[in-house]
Amino acid sequence: GMPKFPMSQAQIADISAFLHTQAQKKANRMSYQIQNVITGDPKAGQAYFNGAGKCAGCHSPTGDLAGVATKFDAVALQSRFLYPKTFSYPGMPQVGPPPAPTKVTVTLASGASFSGTLKHADDFSVSLYDASGEYHSWLREKNPGMKVETQNPLAAHIALLLKYGDADMHNILAYLETLK
Repeated sequence: GMPKFPMSQAQIADISAFLHTQAQKKANRMSYQIQNVITGDPKAGQAYFNGAGKCAGCHSPTGDLAGVATKFDAVALQSRFLYPKTFSYPGMPQVGPPPAPTKVTVTLASGASFSGTLKHADDFSVSLYDASGEYHSWLREKNPGMKVETQNPLAAHIALLLKYGDADMHNILAYLETLK
């Protein structure tokens, strides 16, 4: 068995209260209120957007991002630029337009090529819907030499996740909040 710890009744009560509080927090996750997430410098965010972040290569504050701060609250906006591929489930409200689908070209060893919208890809299989809506699927182990080329419209966002520092994320959000 476990050895006895020399603790006072007050220490035991403190540990018990702490554990009870932790259990309550886990049980009441939906009651958590997110505080103000806009803590960055908008000017530094704009400089990152137009400079090192290379955001301006794909986005425009007067084009696709015009009024973005009025479409999303700060928490949703931060989530959209950090994790732009959102997932939804039946009954879950859709926040904003869905992201553009990933395009894929599969070229078999025979030279036959298929292009379309990626349905699924992992270490074992690849599947897509072609332009006519027809479904195609291949097992990787049964198709040695098969080449799979994807054009993910979110690739730049995914790459930035590895480069963002805390200040970059806060500054970009502060800048995006100015786009009302």
